[in-house]
Amino acid sequence: MEILSDFSDNLAELINEHKLSVEQFAEIVGITYSEIYRYLRKEYIPKLSNVIKIADAFGYSVDYLLGFIPFPENVVYKITPEFSVRFRQLLTEKNITRYMINKNTGIPINRLDDWYNGKFTPSIDKAVKLAKYFNCSIDYLLGRE
Repeated sequence: MEILSDFSDNLAELINEHKLSVEQFAEIVGITYSEIYRYLRKEYIPKLSNVIKIADAFGYSVDYLLGFIPFPENVVYKITPEFSVRFRQLLTEKNITRYMINKNTGIPINRLDDWYNGKFTPSIDKAVKLAKYFNCSIDYLLGRE
């Protein structure tokens, strides 16, 4: 999968750029070093919450880490707010209901309700689907820009 490969490559570059060991990096971002090694070995795509931890810790773009955009120069990203807060803001801003998202994307209404009520954060594939639906970047979807 392309996202996995891009994420792994960008993560390795980030670790090397900051001259950190995987263990040091893991401690900084609050993810176990075994989890970081799994990402570097391209074993599986991380949870969106872990990508956000990495992006927030180093001021990086989530879109960049996932390989959707080239490295953005001279951009400062905000710390990611709680997803439910941002999701509610987007619904109001775009004048869209959860029902409309359900009908147009196929994302189950109970999952949308969970995000709206702060019970869960979307997976990477659902965040990509939402960003496409809202016609925005993942960083914008998450309230980072």
